[in-house]
Amino acid sequence: MRIDDNSIRVDRSKCVACGICVDRCIMDNLRLSIAPCRQVCPVNMNCQGYIRLIASGREEQALEHLRPFGPLAMLIADSCSAPCEKACARRKKAGRKEEGAVHILELKRYLVKKYKDHLNEIEAPAKKTNKKIAIIGAGIPGLAVAVKAVQSGHRVQIFEKLPDKEVQDDLLKPIAVSLQRAGVCFSRDAIHQTGLDPHSFDAVVVSQLDDVRFINDRTEKENSKPDFNSQTHFLYDHLFCCENPDNPKNSPLHQISCAFETMESVNRYLNGEPMDWGRGFYTQDGAVKAYTADQRIGSDVQRTPKEGLKDGLDEKTAVEQASRCFSCGRAFEKNQTCWYCLPCELECPHDALEVRIPYLVR
Repeated sequence: MRIDDNSIRVDRSKCVACGICVDRCIMDNLRLSIAPCRQVCPVNMNCQGYIRLIASGREEQALEHLRPFGPLAMLIADSCSAPCEKACARRKKAGRKEEGAVHILELKRYLVKKYKDHLNEIEAPAKKTNKKIAIIGAGIPGLAVAVKAVQSGHRVQIFEKLPDKEVQDDLLKPIAVSLQRAGVCFSRDAIHQTGLDPHSFDAVVVSQLDDVRFINDRTEKENSKPDFNSQTHFLYDHLFCCENPDNPKNSPLHQISCAFETMESVNRYLNGEPMDWGRGFYTQDGAVKAYTADQRIGSDVQRTPKEGLKDGLDEKTAVEQASRCFSCGRAFEKNQTCWYCLPCELECPHDALEVRIPYLVR
């Protein structure tokens, strides 16, 4: 797909590929090209966003790209295997050598470590939905679903699969504490005594397919394995499952990814929207996977060897390493239907987009 401009001009050094301009375009003229690092990220994190903002010295704005993950950001940074760095356009320029890639993971860890306290709070909308969500299992999938459910404004109750056992993992415990502060209720014994009554909740999410045994209302499906749509994570009625048997990967990052996909289906179900619409298409959340790297943007600073990063990045090194990014993602014109109405330009938070309009008309 060709990526060019007729009616807009994008400053690649400022653009963080946030997509706000695309959302504001009332003429359906703009599309978002996402960087290769974001394309391969299991949780769809906008790596280019926080990297470009670190490079320009705006760390607090860079933090906004991690806030949607809340306390999960610390778990993601700790368990990430950095597939983004293998896909980095800078690495491709260096002949696919590891020393060519931007330090995407270390820059993420730098932000998480420095602003840890800011990420412990789960931001919930002021207006609640009054929808009740039950989650069976307080492992990584269950806690990740709970974070997204709270952010969606739902009331959440988590049922532990092991009675009288609290979350003890050093990485999971802070997430559980943040959820409790956000009003999430943890139940540790009732589910083993009476089972879970699904009719008391608007949606029920189980961490694994085997957890369906805790549902006490399975008259027709008691002796059969429930149908499972691995794309939408839908089982039956209003029951969903985080597990994806079609994907053998079981890393924490992929568990979080499946949890996010599950919660997307739950929200669509509660809103009466088609759960499978737009999934499995050639786009990612409406964005285009074709991209262009602007090598004029990236600095000539060499990648710091991993041996010198045992204590992580300091502020000066973080800015230097972030400046190596080619800023691959960007907004571009697709349909050539621009009416010069300007909301895309006016609402760009980083002044990265300009509509090519005659001065006198402007």
